[in-house]
Amino acid sequence: MGRIVGSIAAALVAATLAAICAAEPVRAESPAAAIALQDTPITASDAEKAGTQPPPPPYDPTVVKYVDPGMPTATPPDPWATLTPTPTATPTPPAQVKIDGVRTDRVPTPGQLLFKATRDITFMDPLSWSVNIFKKRHQLVVYYKGRMFKNYRAVFGRSFEPGTKLWEGDRRTPEGVYTIVEKHPSRRWDWFLTLNYPNLIDRRRYEELRDGGAVPNQDGHPVGVGGRIGIHGSDEPELNRGNINWTTGCISVDDEDVEELKRLLPTGTIVIIKP
Repeated sequence: MGRIVGSIAAALVAATLAAICAAEPVRAESPAAAIALQDTPITASDAEKAGTQPPPPPYDPTVVKYVDPGMPTATPPDPWATLTPTPTATPTPPAQVKIDGVRTDRVPTPGQLLFKATRDITFMDPLSWSVNIFKKRHQLVVYYKGRMFKNYRAVFGRSFEPGTKLWEGDRRTPEGVYTIVEKHPSRRWDWFLTLNYPNLIDRRRYEELRDGGAVPNQDGHPVGVGGRIGIHGSDEPELNRGNINWTTGCISVDDEDVEELKRLLPTGTIVIIKP
């Protein structure tokens, strides 16, 4: 019995060795062939098939290998936002100027600079000056030799009806082209610069209205065309500051302003009054 078991074990060992030799025959290669085999490139796929590539490491979900940056923002961050701005010096405002008694807290206007540079008597010529008055804007603008000199606040006649003066007592300020014909001091209004209202156009318009029966009557007769229109100061400074029209047809400015105008504007200066 022992001989039979030993014979069976020897047969199994011989069969196993024969199977191994048949599956992987031993090849004898020359040194040149071995060198040639080393020079032949081996791909990763071939290495994996041959079993010579090490197995991949096991997956570990706790190890973060890639971070998604996310979508870009519409506005990239400002690289200067975190920087502290360098403080700058506050600009010094221009010094107040006074040109031959004219008050101004601004940089001198072109007309003021030209007036200051005048070295002859042309500043006394009425043609060197002109005045534009804008009733709706409450402005009286003075020009010297065609250049803007100064802007003054002004108020006008207290009539609720717009337009030019038509007759005496309508409380409207005339509109048109006039001249300063006289300057005199006034106990009530400081100074009064008289205009040549009514001019020829005013008289013809009045006559047409009178002949057409549009002029109102007083004591059985049509009222006159009116007169004594001028530029004067104010005994109602609060109304002037509020741009409230209060006169009976004249142009009113502050007392300090009318003193400047009296000193600057020669008799004969053109004054254009606009709506």
